[in-house]
Amino acid sequence: MFRSLPALCIALAFAAPQAAGAYEQLPRQLASLSPADFAREIDVVDDPLEPAVVLSTHQGYARGRAIKGAHANNVHLRALVDRASGRVTWQVWHELISVRGHKQVTAVHFLADGGLRQIAPFAVDHWLDQCPATDAVGSCNQFTRIGFELTEDMVREIAAAYAAGSREPWRLRFKVETGRDVTGGLAPAEAAGLLQAVEAWRGGPQARTAAR
Repeated sequence: MFRSLPALCIALAFAAPQAAGAYEQLPRQLASLSPADFAREIDVVDDPLEPAVVLSTHQGYARGRAIKGAHANNVHLRALVDRASGRVTWQVWHELISVRGHKQVTAVHFLADGGLRQIAPFAVDHWLDQCPATDAVGSCNQFTRIGFELTEDMVREIAAAYAAGSREPWRLRFKVETGRDVTGGLAPAEAAGLLQAVEAWRGGPQARTAAR
C-alpha cells in the first residue's frame, strides 16, 4: 500500500515540469475500480466509547498521485454515523505533499447542483516529514492534511457521475493564500461505494453481509 514517498523522489518530481492537465484524469488503476470494489474495502471503526461509527474508503485505493500544484496522498472519504440520531456527516480528506512551503488552504471550490460552491475546511494541519540526512542533498517534504464536509446530496451527485472505466474525476480546487492553488479530483466510484456501505450499515448485519 502506498502511503509515502522518499523525500528526494518528491523533490525531483516537483523540480520537473508537471504534465499539463495531469489532474484532469484519474489514474488508470483507480478508474478501473467500481463502487462495489470500494464498498468491499470499506474500513469500519465501531468504537463504543465514541459517539459515531466511522466508515472510511481509505483502504479502497491507497496509492498517492500527482495533481496540479502538489502530490496528493491518503485521499479518502469518511461517513460518520451518529449513534444517537443516525445522522451522517460526510467528509473528504487529503494530504498534500510539497517542497515549496506549506499549503495555507483557505477554501475548497467545486461544482455542485449546477453552480460553484465554496466551503471552508474544518481541518488544516501542517508538518514536515521524510527529511534527508543533514549532510545530504534535498528538502523535507511539507505535508498539509485537509478535511472538509459535503452534504449527502453532494455525495450522491458525485456518485451519480460514475461510468465504468471513465477516468473523469469530480474536480475540486484548494484555494491557497499564496495563489498557488491545488486542483485535483475524486473518483465517483469511491463516493458510490461509500454510499452503498452506509446504506448496508443502516440495514443491519444481514444487509452488510449481503453487500459483501
